[in-house]
Amino acid sequence: MKKRLIQFGIVIMLLLIGVVFFIKYFPQIWGEAVYPLEYKNEILSSATEFGLERNFITAVIFTESRFNKDAVSRVGARGLMQLMPTTARGVANSLGMSDFTQEKLNDPAINIRLGSAYLKQQYDKYSGNYDAILAHYNGGPSAAGILMSLGQGALNRETNGFVSRVKNIWQAYDNIYGKNWEGGSGAFGIKEDSFTDSLNIKNLFNFIFK
Repeated sequence: MKKRLIQFGIVIMLLLIGVVFFIKYFPQIWGEAVYPLEYKNEILSSATEFGLERNFITAVIFTESRFNKDAVSRVGARGLMQLMPTTARGVANSLGMSDFTQEKLNDPAINIRLGSAYLKQQYDKYSGNYDAILAHYNGGPSAAGILMSLGQGALNRETNGFVSRVKNIWQAYDNIYGKNWEGGSGAFGIKEDSFTDSLNIKNLFNFIFK
């Protein structure tokens, strides 16, 4: 009996080691099921226009809306990057978009462009301090001021969590897709199937956790 328990413990330990090894060294396989990458061309276009890291923009989108272009918060923030209409209008004016309307925030290309432009404004304002950029994005200039004077721990729970989540998700996207992934189409406009697609990992996750 004792020998059998030892053997069982060894098997469990080896399985755990295997799971940890798989998660750590093969994020390209499991990662797409957990961290999808949608609207690649729109993200890449805005990253190029405003000189921002593409996975930084992606991490903000994932944190704010999980790529739901029709998301609306309880306070009225809209779209993929959860922009307040008044903020979006100000950014649109700075970009010379004279035809801006609130309804256009449900257009992924427009929402991502305006959200990225807003991030760029904060990037310039805070000299590339990503903690301050994210604090401002979530909680406004007062939150950024608190962070810069007192540290992230002084932020309210929501903004503190937002800053940490975006940075962690940003790192995950870097690990899964690389820093310099390209648009959604391969040569001659044909979508390239990834190893994850061939394994149909998303359906497997849905089957396991439904």
